[in-house]
Amino acid sequence: MIQIRLENAERIEKLFEDTPKEAKIVLWRAINRSATAVRTRSSVAIRSHYIVKAGDVKKRIKIKKATVNGLSAQIRASGPVTPIMKFDVTPSSPKNTQVSARVLKRGSRKKINNGFVARVGNGHVNVFTRVGSSRFPIQGRYGPSIAQMMGKDDLMEDIIGRGQTVLNERLEHDLDRLLRGGI
Repeated sequence: MIQIRLENAERIEKLFEDTPKEAKIVLWRAINRSATAVRTRSSVAIRSHYIVKAGDVKKRIKIKKATVNGLSAQIRASGPVTPIMKFDVTPSSPKNTQVSARVLKRGSRKKINNGFVARVGNGHVNVFTRVGSSRFPIQGRYGPSIAQMMGKDDLMEDIIGRGQTVLNERLEHDLDRLLRGGI
């Protein structure tokens, strides 16, 4: 879970002692904007390290936005491991050739020994390997989940830094806007 600290909370509370509702509205807007920026930065940071589509990343990152009465937001990445076909795999459709895959942008293409691309009964296409010497059972090959990708330390530093920056900027902007006569 990502935590971003609100550094100016005491100052805002003192500034709006007479009208606490306005202070809550300012904080609510800033927190929600920051949460949205964190999701966007998470997608960009993950895609800078891994070969994965933006839609696949954003689909797995959920935001529980703040309300005026509950001034906290949650950004949660969850979901199963990602099928290896969501990364860079050749061949991309069922063929009788050697299968190789690349997950990291800086990584090299790795051969998947005895791997083959197949479409199973429910229409799912993935890379599979045989479990034993017989034809069945087969086992699907998977890469890391979006939560595992997002949990890398260097990515988390970037994501938290962006969230903190946006929170402070939006707070300053909304406070300035409020003090100039509008909500």
